[in-house]
Amino acid sequence: MKEKGILLPIFSLPSKYGIGDFGKEAYEFIDILSENNITYWEILPINSCNRLPYSPISYYALDENYISLEKLKDYGLLDNIETREIKDRAVYDNFKEKYYKEAFKKFKKNEEYERFVELDEIQEYSEYSSNRKGESKEYYLFLQYIVYKQWFELKKYANSKNIKIIGDMPVYPTFDSCETMYHPECFEIENGNFTFEAGTPPDYFNNDGQKWGAPVYNIDNIKKENYRYLVKRFKYYLKLFDKIRVDYFRGYDSFFKIPIGKTGREGYYCDGVSYGFFNELFKDSNIKVDNLIIEDLGDIREETVKLREYYGFTRQKILQFSLDLDNLYDRDNDNENVLAFPGNHDCQTIRSWYDSFNDYYKSKLKEFLRKNECNDENINIGIIEYCNKCKAKLVVVTIQDILGLDDSCRINIPGIESDNNWSWKLINFEELKEKIKYL
Repeated sequence: MKEKGILLPIFSLPSKYGIGDFGKEAYEFIDILSENNITYWEILPINSCNRLPYSPISYYALDENYISLEKLKDYGLLDNIETREIKDRAVYDNFKEKYYKEAFKKFKKNEEYERFVELDEIQEYSEYSSNRKGESKEYYLFLQYIVYKQWFELKKYANSKNIKIIGDMPVYPTFDSCETMYHPECFEIENGNFTFEAGTPPDYFNNDGQKWGAPVYNIDNIKKENYRYLVKRFKYYLKLFDKIRVDYFRGYDSFFKIPIGKTGREGYYCDGVSYGFFNELFKDSNIKVDNLIIEDLGDIREETVKLREYYGFTRQKILQFSLDLDNLYDRDNDNENVLAFPGNHDCQTIRSWYDSFNDYYKSKLKEFLRKNECNDENINIGIIEYCNKCKAKLVVVTIQDILGLDDSCRINIPGIESDNNWSWKLINFEELKEKIKYL
């Protein structure tokens, strides 16, 4: 039986405190999923970051914006909490900071806390944050303990309702990060300076290629340590989530690096960690191939496909990219081992995607839907119906596409700096409760 899921970032949950968090609205959303026999919730990355989820500061620290003030009150660490006007955009500011500091003053260390802060990476993050933000290291240890405590309480509740969490794993950290500060040997650095930047070669959309503002890995050094740096990360993520979506799988086979100060025209591809890493990872009998979903969209080479097929990884398909409307054909409907999206967090919403067509392609899409006995009047419903009928074993739909929203509600436009990226949020769940039946 095909499994269903919804993609909704944590920051997009309704909230009276400016940004979605691990509070009661997250639990309410899980209840809605459970009541409608939807078994997966994809949440995007929740790493500590500077508002860019796929550019983490740490692969181990969680984003402190997601701490629920109401749960801090339940823990007896807060008294009164002011609320804010509920808006359709997440607010990234210091509103919660005064409450965090109040809770920190009241907090009494316990055995659970002492065990948690033994983790080296949390110590590193807290020291890193103290150096950059000025508060004590102990303050950031406290925040990480709280955000982890709240996350695992939420995940436990989800699992008790038969909801599994899909968490995303970004491929690269930022240049200025815990990863590069405490593990410089794992990155291309000479004499304290980065020598390469991650990115892509020139293409139809960008004559100079893309530069991602991230360091590239020193593959030789990672291999010398028997891939320990990456293996530990994967194992840790599989404690946080039920499945992980591995971003930019191509980079594990071969990755593009650009000399610092140059453009993508001067960059070139190098071999990644490939089979050696995955063989080492799967030596742990608790880690199964099915735990991973790989993102292998875009320009991939034959060797990447062979790497994917060797292990039998579940990959993802984006219906917006796989439809050949001229021939009324889904080019990517031959494999069941697929997670299918109508569109993901980087895509247009289905409504705006359809609206961007000329009359010819609008008519062809409707013809395709009729051919597959799907609704051709409401395109959103029709596309969701088709995804439910296609061969993919798992279908995940963004909440925007369930609600039929346009691109003003889009999660992210890649390559564009905008306050509208990573900020759209729900006001409430009322419309979702009505339309979730389409999934």
